[in-house]
Amino acid sequence: MAVPKVFVSSTCYDLGEIREQLHNFIESFGFEAVLSENGDIFYHPDLHTHEACIKEVSNCELFILIIGGRFGGEYIVDKTKSITNAEYIAAKNNNIPIFALVKKSVYLNHHIYKENKNKEFVGDIGYPAIDKQEYALDIFQFIDEVRRASTNNALESFDSFQSIDSYLRKQWAGMFFDFLKTREVKTQIDATNHLVSEINNSSKNLEALVKSLYLSTSDNKSLAEKEIESIEINSLVEMFFDSVLFPSWQNSEYYPIDPLKFDVKKIAKISPKSLSWDKYLVKVGLFEYDNISNDEDELETYLQCVVNTYSNRYFLLNIKESIEHEKLFEKGVKNSTLKQREKVLNRILLKYSK
Repeated sequence: MAVPKVFVSSTCYDLGEIREQLHNFIESFGFEAVLSENGDIFYHPDLHTHEACIKEVSNCELFILIIGGRFGGEYIVDKTKSITNAEYIAAKNNNIPIFALVKKSVYLNHHIYKENKNKEFVGDIGYPAIDKQEYALDIFQFIDEVRRASTNNALESFDSFQSIDSYLRKQWAGMFFDFLKTREVKTQIDATNHLVSEINNSSKNLEALVKSLYLSTSDNKSLAEKEIESIEINSLVEMFFDSVLFPSWQNSEYYPIDPLKFDVKKIAKISPKSLSWDKYLVKVGLFEYDNISNDEDELETYLQCVVNTYSNRYFLLNIKESIEHEKLFEKGVKNSTLKQREKVLNRILLKYSK
């Protein structure tokens, strides 16, 4: 049976007793403790021991960080960091739950550092909880790094193993409770999805039944089929304009249509036959192209709605992420007549104009 692996990261010499107690604590939960001094790390012959430790972190499900008064060995890749610091970064990068604790005396010294860190003499202060004073600021900055993380930034102080024991038991109990609640919610979501699927199937079956009844009661089968097709196209056209002018994520109250900018007859007259859905929206005057830089400073083309009542409030459509719009356009709008488009657009205007 697979069990969670828990990586214990700290300096060894000053926290040896704590690490041994943590090993027993972790094993008492039925978890697998990973401590370097116990031979729990595979030291790959092609890797430095530091890199082997970093690699092992990614194989674990939980990470316990203990910060004491020693800096520890300098990380071979970055001498400004300790190996403990590097292990912490690896856990954070792998999104592993981190349970960070700091020795109480070190934490008290950290408060002194915080009060004076912008003063020139901060490096000259003697910090009794720190083993080597030249590493004091590095240790305090490591504490700041943990506290300033955007998530998973809890940091608990301890003065004995009993306080570590109590803290971890509560945290792990909370984590297990969260797992059970998430599982419960997932079950509810699965049930809801199943129900929605059943409703969709029922809707399709009902639609097929209505069509069948309509055809069976009509004297002119060809005419009945054309009427059914016309109804379907009307529905698709309305769904298209609904979805582009009022996406599900926005509220119609905030982006009402300005009747002066929404010329139904003019829009309806423009043929969609030879156009793509986005070019059609631009040609009929409902949207304009807008180029926006992404996170990599590359320009991406969006559609900006220009028929809203409020000129200072607008929304954008991402062309690349609009597969549904394209489907509705191809199946509905392209097969629609001028009269159908005019009828739908009048309904849209009535529904969303202010």
